[in-house]
Amino acid sequence: MTKAQEIWIGAYASKNEVGITRVEFLPETGEIFKTAEYGSIENASFLRLNREGSRLYAVSETDKYADPDGDVVEGGQLASFPIDAETRKLGPGQYHPTHGAHPCHLSLTPSEDWIAVSNYSGASVMMYPILPDTRPGPPVIRFRHTGSGPNASRQEAPHPHSVFFSPDGQYLYVLDLGMDKIMIYTRGPEANEWSAYDAVSLDAGAGPRHLAFHPSGKFLFVLNELSCTVTSFSYEGAGKLGRLGSVPTLPSSFVGDNTCAEIAVSPDGRFVYASNRGHDSIAIIAIDQQTGGLQPTGHVSTRGKTPRNFSLTPDGRWLIAANQDSNNVVLFRIDQQTGFPVFSGTELSINKPVCVLIK
Repeated sequence: MTKAQEIWIGAYASKNEVGITRVEFLPETGEIFKTAEYGSIENASFLRLNREGSRLYAVSETDKYADPDGDVVEGGQLASFPIDAETRKLGPGQYHPTHGAHPCHLSLTPSEDWIAVSNYSGASVMMYPILPDTRPGPPVIRFRHTGSGPNASRQEAPHPHSVFFSPDGQYLYVLDLGMDKIMIYTRGPEANEWSAYDAVSLDAGAGPRHLAFHPSGKFLFVLNELSCTVTSFSYEGAGKLGRLGSVPTLPSSFVGDNTCAEIAVSPDGRFVYASNRGHDSIAIIAIDQQTGGLQPTGHVSTRGKTPRNFSLTPDGRWLIAANQDSNNVVLFRIDQQTGFPVFSGTELSINKPVCVLIK
């Protein structure tokens, strides 16, 4: 029998509510069930695991918090939890300030020696060295952004929305929704040396949010939250990007408000998936694997409201979507010919789920 896959789900929650849920998934049968629930962290809006699965990292997306002495501190926190190898239970958390409000995304270098955190309302990115025992050390690098965009309500200031390291770990890509830019930083030869390297502009008002690399390493795809588009880039080496084109995530017939949230590429490199909040769907977009060109092929309802996040299983056969405003996590089987997610008949009730992390 196939071993159960481990899934961690983060949620918007107070410290007195469930912020992180551990779930197990049996891909042979399509069964999915909760195994543990944890509080003590506020608004665990994005999660990462280290490679060996011994530590869970999370951002606490707040604009202020109470420190151990009870004093109120401005900003959010980076949390990390040891995971017991046998029971898979979380141990006590360790917390670091992010020195900026509403941290909403984090990434580890492939070599797992650095973790980066984006402060959405703090106009900054913080970088923490990873200690030998896998805990983050105190932050030692801060990148500050300046600028704005044409959308007065959403782009009045910089809003670093996500951080992604290149596959070789030499470059950090920061998608800034407020500036309509991808800010690129590069690693230097010294231990704590990272510096500004390049900037790539998106269309005015696009609002870049997240990106996904193609498994070939030749392309990457940027999801634009405000314009509801996906922009493809060639990955030209030395951290450089070449813009190829953009396609919409919405059907032409849709009328109403919508923002995009998450993007993923199928492990076989044939499809891009993107979530629509408003249309409440997953867009399926075919990839030309020779040119990186994109072709929208359809949409599937997430069977809930506001799909902020979703993830694919490593084999590309299943998709799990988190519907923030209908409090449900929904399991889809991926049709291996068409790439379309098909509702499996299974869902879990989880309050305000906003991140799905599949080990």
